[in-house]
Amino acid sequence: MHIQRWVSGLVDRGYHIKLISLGGGKIKGCETVIFPRKGKLSYLTSASAAAREIATFQPDLLHIHYITGFGVWGLWAKKQPTLVSVWGADIVDFPNTWLRRSYIKRVLGKATHITATSQFLKDTVIKLLPTGAEKISVIPFGVTIPPEIVSPPQPKPIKLCSIKAHRPKYGIEVLLHAFAEALQTTPDITLTIAGEGDNTPQLKALAQKLGIQDKVTFPGFIPHDNIYAFLREHHIMVMPSICEEAFGVAAVEAAACGRPVIATHVGGVPEVVKHDTTGLLVPPHDSHLLADAIIKLVQNTSLREKMGIAGYHLVKALYQWRDAVDAMSSLYERLIDESKKT
Repeated sequence: MHIQRWVSGLVDRGYHIKLISLGGGKIKGCETVIFPRKGKLSYLTSASAAAREIATFQPDLLHIHYITGFGVWGLWAKKQPTLVSVWGADIVDFPNTWLRRSYIKRVLGKATHITATSQFLKDTVIKLLPTGAEKISVIPFGVTIPPEIVSPPQPKPIKLCSIKAHRPKYGIEVLLHAFAEALQTTPDITLTIAGEGDNTPQLKALAQKLGIQDKVTFPGFIPHDNIYAFLREHHIMVMPSICEEAFGVAAVEAAACGRPVIATHVGGVPEVVKHDTTGLLVPPHDSHLLADAIIKLVQNTSLREKMGIAGYHLVKALYQWRDAVDAMSSLYERLIDESKKT
């Protein structure tokens, strides 16, 4: 979805873009080349074909999104200027061996410029490549800001939601334990766990085991076009990740709807969720403190409203989608212009 939004936003600015990917589908208004996935070596086996596509197109700039895999294509193409955008797991989780770190550092070193979605990710890149500090910019994933905050639903029950892929690293098991604990103090609450994944059966089984299945619903995947409508049906968003979140788009989207966010203090999340201002931050893995945060917001209507308004104004000031496209477009123009001069 983020690639689709970047492509569409830049095409609207008049750029002629050719998208080369592994898997996925066509994007309206953009020449798209999709190579099929054929196992774990697909990036390597497709590298020469991808390089040929790049050479045929003769771009003024090559932009690599998500450095693992696609970085191989960039190295193979040997095109300058090259812009590399790191997204999160590609720079936080992937470089966990000497060989992988060497590969990542090579791709970053060859890049003309690098973008990160948060200051946290920028700092992570600099730790891997200290010499590259001067060629890194922070350009976040912006969102479309609604013209006004839609009032929350009726105050009873208080509706909490989570919207993440069902993977262990997103801490939904911790949320279920915290929710069960919060129910003992504030019984008039519900929890909606949107999303899907390999972990979905275990999550449903855990809700049964905790005896909270009547209070928890699993609506499945929420299409991007319906996310704001989904968020507006709830009072509070909970994002209990137990790993380093690079940015926290879901938190920005919740704030854009005027909903307070309870999240864990990991990675770049504190950049978008301001503790005691737009939401509450708790340590990862701690279901008891997460339950306390839930109880605090459930019991305080005025605090929820105050935090929701503060979050709305924060994202309106810092995370407008049009500003993100402006920043990327300006970077494109600068890199292309500098390349032509040299």
